[in-house]
Amino acid sequence: MTPARIVDRVMKAASLRDLPSLLAELRDAPPEIVFDALFPVAVRRQGDGNPAAMSAYVLHALNPPRPIRMDDAVAALLPEWDVSIEEVPWYLAKQFGRAEVLDCVRRLRARGTDVPRLTALRTVEYWVELLRDGE
Repeated sequence: MTPARIVDRVMKAASLRDLPSLLAELRDAPPEIVFDALFPVAVRRQGDGNPAAMSAYVLHALNPPRPIRMDDAVAALLPEWDVSIEEVPWYLAKQFGRAEVLDCVRRLRARGTDVPRLTALRTVEYWVELLRDGE
C-alpha cells in the first residue's frame, strides 16, 4: 500500500464509526508507510480536503514507529496543526515519552517564536500534560 493510497482511504472515512474498519484495513500496512502517509496530513489544518483529524486518529491508534527526531516532529506541528486534534501530541508522547515531549516543548518555547507558534506549543503542552506517565 502506498502513502497516497492510505491517504485516499482515510479521506473516504466519513466519521468515527468508520474508524474500526479503517484500522483493520491499515493494521498490516508497513508502519513506515503509515507514518509517511499520515503524519504530514495530521499536522496540517483540518478541512479543504485534508483529513487531518481522521489521519491523527489512525496515527494514534496504530502508533507506527516514527522515523523523525522529536524536535522535528514537534516543530512540524507549529505552522498549521489544528490544536483541537489532541491525538497528534498523544501520538508523540507514546513514541517519545511524556516527559521528553514536554521538555522539547519548553526548549522550543525558550528559543522564542511568533504568537501562533507559541500558542501551538502551549497547546501541545496542555494535551500532553493530560496524560499520565506510560500513556
